[in-house]
Amino acid sequence: MIRTLEILTPEQVTIQYELAGVGSRGVAAALDSLLQLAIFLLLVLLLQALMQSKLISPWSEWDRPVLIILLTLGFFIILWGYHILFETLWSGQTPGKRYMGLRVITDGGYPVDFRAVFVRNLLRAVDALPIYGVGFTVALLHPRYQRLGDMAAGTLVVHHGNEDATRRAPGLGEALVFRLLDPAVVSRIAHLTREEYRMVQLFLERRADLTPELQGQFAHTLAARLMEKLAYHAPELGMDDLRWLEEVDLAYRTRLLDTPPSIPLTPALSPTPPTADVPPAVDQRKW
Repeated sequence: MIRTLEILTPEQVTIQYELAGVGSRGVAAALDSLLQLAIFLLLVLLLQALMQSKLISPWSEWDRPVLIILLTLGFFIILWGYHILFETLWSGQTPGKRYMGLRVITDGGYPVDFRAVFVRNLLRAVDALPIYGVGFTVALLHPRYQRLGDMAAGTLVVHHGNEDATRRAPGLGEALVFRLLDPAVVSRIAHLTREEYRMVQLFLERRADLTPELQGQFAHTLAARLMEKLAYHAPELGMDDLRWLEEVDLAYRTRLLDTPPSIPLTPALSPTPPTADVPPAVDQRKW
């Protein structure tokens, strides 16, 4: 049975994700485990080669307790470091998850950060007992297929990169269509750092707590900073900074989570030049 999750974004757009079940997650975990085992064996072979070349002492000269401690430490570094490294650098993916078309996101629909990745993998030791029996059972019984690590970190594993798996439905706003961002700027959205995107996210989430005047001031200051980095040229007729930030948020999610909008990208609005016979159109939008 396919389970989906609907998330309402700050720009009032509903994003629907298909949750990854225990089957696809199990296959991804098995692939990652094979890669981890291969890395561990390669390290052992590397140590053996260094010993044969006499760059380090042979096994026979090592104290058994020290040897056991080093091998155990290396095993656990690979076990946890593998997932933490890949999920941080690959935005919620490991080689196994990427092969299966899965990605870890927050339960709010945002890309995971290091804190979430660290917490969910810190509890992997509990979920992996015995042979992932705890994690499998908890995820199977949970309505969102979350294991203990996911519940503690507030994360979900979803399918991505499939238009049928991730569907968008229009909400109360209009940020489903890029009216201000042109395709060139959308293609450069990945230049934003996580910290810069986090500022946009926090502003959109908390804007309701601000007065209209403060909303305008914060939106203008933040938008001006990001426009310069993205080489965006504001329309001559005026600029809706709040709307622009909403589209930046949508574009960042779209590129990072591989969930293309259901409506084709349209170029930014440009003013219609007046003619001698036809008076210039008056822009009735409220900025």
